[in-house]
Amino acid sequence: MAFDSLRYSPVAGRFDEVRTDDGQLRPTWQAVARALGPLEPGVLIERQRQADRLLDAEGTGHLVHDLSVGRAESHPWRLDPVPFVLDAVEFEWLAACAVQRMQAIEATLADCYGAQRLVADGVLNPATLFGLPGYRPTAGGPGVIARWVSHYAIDLVRDDGGVWYVAHDAVDAPSGLGYSLLNRAVLARLLPDGLRAAGASSIHRHADVVRRALAAVAPPGRPSPRTVVFSGGPTSDTYVEHSYLATRLGVHLVEAADVVMRAGRLWLRALNGLEPIDVVYRRLGDAYLDPLEPGHHGGGIGVPGLVWGARRGGVTLANAYGAALAEAPAFAAALPDAAQHLLGEGLRLDMLPSGARLATSPVFDRTSGSLVPRPLVIRLQVAAHDGTFTVMRGGAGRVLAEGDEPLHPTAQVAKDVWVLDPPGVPRSPVLVAAPSLPPQVDFGASVPTRVADALYFLGRAAERAEVAARTLRVVSQQLEQDPALVSVADGGWAIGARALLRAAQGVPLTAVPEGVPLADAVATEVWSAAGVVGGQLATVVREAASVREYLSTTTGRVLGRIAEAQVALADGVVSPDALDTVLVDLAALAGLATESTVRGPAWRFLDLGRRLERALAVLGATEAALALDVSPLGLQPVAEATLAANESLVAYRRRYRSDVDLDAVLDLLLHDDANPRSLAYQLDRLREHVASLAWPDGATIVNDASLAALGHPSDTVAAGRRMHIDAFVIGVRGHLLGLSDAVVQRWFADPVNPTVMRGR
Repeated sequence: MAFDSLRYSPVAGRFDEVRTDDGQLRPTWQAVARALGPLEPGVLIERQRQADRLLDAEGTGHLVHDLSVGRAESHPWRLDPVPFVLDAVEFEWLAACAVQRMQAIEATLADCYGAQRLVADGVLNPATLFGLPGYRPTAGGPGVIARWVSHYAIDLVRDDGGVWYVAHDAVDAPSGLGYSLLNRAVLARLLPDGLRAAGASSIHRHADVVRRALAAVAPPGRPSPRTVVFSGGPTSDTYVEHSYLATRLGVHLVEAADVVMRAGRLWLRALNGLEPIDVVYRRLGDAYLDPLEPGHHGGGIGVPGLVWGARRGGVTLANAYGAALAEAPAFAAALPDAAQHLLGEGLRLDMLPSGARLATSPVFDRTSGSLVPRPLVIRLQVAAHDGTFTVMRGGAGRVLAEGDEPLHPTAQVAKDVWVLDPPGVPRSPVLVAAPSLPPQVDFGASVPTRVADALYFLGRAAERAEVAARTLRVVSQQLEQDPALVSVADGGWAIGARALLRAAQGVPLTAVPEGVPLADAVATEVWSAAGVVGGQLATVVREAASVREYLSTTTGRVLGRIAEAQVALADGVVSPDALDTVLVDLAALAGLATESTVRGPAWRFLDLGRRLERALAVLGATEAALALDVSPLGLQPVAEATLAANESLVAYRRRYRSDVDLDAVLDLLLHDDANPRSLAYQLDRLREHVASLAWPDGATIVNDASLAALGHPSDTVAAGRRMHIDAFVIGVRGHLLGLSDAVVQRWFADPVNPTVMRGR
């Protein structure tokens, strides 16, 4: 069998999920072992590598705290290639226990914030209840909260005798659903036939269940409620899950800056104005929701007046504000008596006693290449809507190191939890959507201003990084192939190369410091330009992190490579090969943006930023290099470098088949609207974007820039210097910088937050 090939041996005297006390495979695992195939070290090592790669592609490394996917500490988790398995009978019992516990928590929360029968009847000590840190005096009372707990997660462990216990009730803002869906998607890629062969239940439709549950708690009279996922932003430890959930649910992912309370309702700041929000699926705890509430710890990430609006019935928080009370240890200790008093029944599952030893499950150890026994905690997800409860037939597990508390695992290893279908029960299709699902958001029409802002600056940063990297590569290659260029023609090439590098960095050209050789001056700019590339790549990763739901699913893999390149540049790795890799990855990012993104307002801001930055880069290179007073001998390599830095050297050679001619170079870079790198081409694209956005002021600015670009900058030469180039560039650049300012002022400037006045 599969486990025999690795000689998996559980700990004597402790319950093991796979083997019985006499060393035999448990019946549940016999079919699973066949489905998994031979678990030899080489097979498991390869599956582990594939899992790491697929998780990296989803951004689980570099999109959290700016860490590179190439560093071990950047991974919030690694997915074990061997699943945790529950049979149908055991799962149904655990699911019934989870539903019962959710009902007890719902009833107890409603009583604690409502009639308080538990206090009146002596079940709860009032000093204990009101002194708990999770108790929120301003939480809504009877008639305000439709449901306290719409989404619940329960952490379960089995002790060394095989008995199940509750380790934790996750009620405040329970995480894990997105991780469960993501882990399953990864393992399905690794074992495309294994899931079906083992008879594992599908979990993908649980996202639809959650959507219905959220729609069910919307304020009355909202037949098509709008839901948002409310996140603390990319600095949140679980932001990857927030983004993944928003994508799977088909709703906006919002932060505090995206929304505002007005007239008792919550509104989304979108490009087309304020759009109403009905349900907030919050990924923030009670203490971070509203800075106006007592005990707020958010540091600016909450929304002023949000809780007040929820109490008035203008918006629903799921779970309700005040639900954090259920996570207090004293609440959990009182829950059995509360359930008996309110529901008339005792709880089937007890809390885990302190110091209990836990059962073990096989976990792949990449160091030894074998399976080793480790304890773990599993999390099941429950959604409630319209009087029914749905427990997802699967979940996520966290591996525990010996001595770990179940709530604080130190081993960053996850397990996919499989629930086997009962024998003879046909599997339900995964891809068929229920007809009664609430409508999803039209991302093509509804775009938050923060998203447009991030996409716009993502486009600009990507183009800046590309321009700087390409210029750096061109200069480095020319210098590597012909070191004598530094001294040729009285230093004409070195002067031009330095000017190009400074233009790519966005800094003005200054004289070489007295006494510094030209070669050293060029070398200094090479290192400075490398720093600019690294900085812009970091901006690309940061901006993309906040708008992942608007980018294609393949983009994560490209961003992972970009993050690795950024770290390499920060470590001083500046080689033609490294720069080639950066340029290829940036080209892939641009290609995905062009070919895999719907041409809606979001994409237009991304491309608008890219086109504006490219137009400025062409002007900067033209001004820096081609306006220099250098000899014809020095102009030749400088002009070639300028063409190459703007990805136009091959086009020039094919079209003109001649030595470099200044008029021809300027025509190709500035006026040839068939050249996708030319100024004229960028102005055409900018004109299309402002027209699509129905922005008359923007159209006027672009038209003025186009008129200024009609002249030819090489018409006159004065005093040996091409002064007309300077005048041309200054004229066009002024309009483009004006467009940049206008974009920010028109679309991204945040309105003043209104002051929420409470009624007395």
